[in-house]
Amino acid sequence: MSVQYGMSFFPKLVMSCAVLLMAVNAAAAPKFYGSARYQFSNQGTMVTFGCGGVKNDNATGSTGTIMVRLWALAAPYASGTISGKVLGEYQLTALKPGSYYSPVSKTLKATLPSARKQYHLCLTVAEYRSNGYVITDHRNFSDRISLGPLDLFNLVGPWKWAFSGETGNLDIHVAKITHTRSGSTGSLKLAVWATKSPYRGGGIEGFQLGAVTKAALKPGYSYSAVKNVAKFKKPPAGGYYISLVLSEFNRQEYRIVDYLPSSTTYTF
Repeated sequence: MSVQYGMSFFPKLVMSCAVLLMAVNAAAAPKFYGSARYQFSNQGTMVTFGCGGVKNDNATGSTGTIMVRLWALAAPYASGTISGKVLGEYQLTALKPGSYYSPVSKTLKATLPSARKQYHLCLTVAEYRSNGYVITDHRNFSDRISLGPLDLFNLVGPWKWAFSGETGNLDIHVAKITHTRSGSTGSLKLAVWATKSPYRGGGIEGFQLGAVTKAALKPGYSYSAVKNVAKFKKPPAGGYYISLVLSEFNRQEYRIVDYLPSSTTYTF
């Protein structure tokens, strides 16, 4: 981690993959008390973390500036060097002798790991000294959690489809369509596909039974209780796996961004 310091500046906010923090060697050191906690919200984009409080038990010495961090680690933290991903961090001003902060908690935008897998989470408190921040206390969380890059789009079930031979229409229903883009999406296409083998993402080969286009979504907006009617196109006779496929228009073409499979096959 590269950190720059100035006489009138706190260390910059850093989200690094490896941080070396020195061993504790001072009597005045901030410590956690009470229960530690974290919670992700807003589809995993925000994280709230903290504990009952942070205290300075020393009767004569003040602490340095304090940093509270939530980490994603490959293994529980013990001591010394810590290597992982900082999901979020916030500063507290120095504690005078015998003083404390209670409670300690903030909600921040989460900085997630680049690879999705299971991680151990750890809450650390560090004190700023002459050569950088030094971890003075930590709390490992007992559970592991799956973290990684956020999906740009999410089709939320349940979903269903039905066609009418008399009207030639295809009814498409799905509970919700959400996105996490920082800007507006492209226009969207919702389609029902019939394939000879289960669809598992990527390019799709089969027969599009019907599709509808939907207007682009602004940041933070979603479609709920979606009910649309498309023109039905019957595939060749046979048995098929059915999938609901969401695509986004990207300059020149629609590209698949999410899908929901059906639990059963259908024979035409």
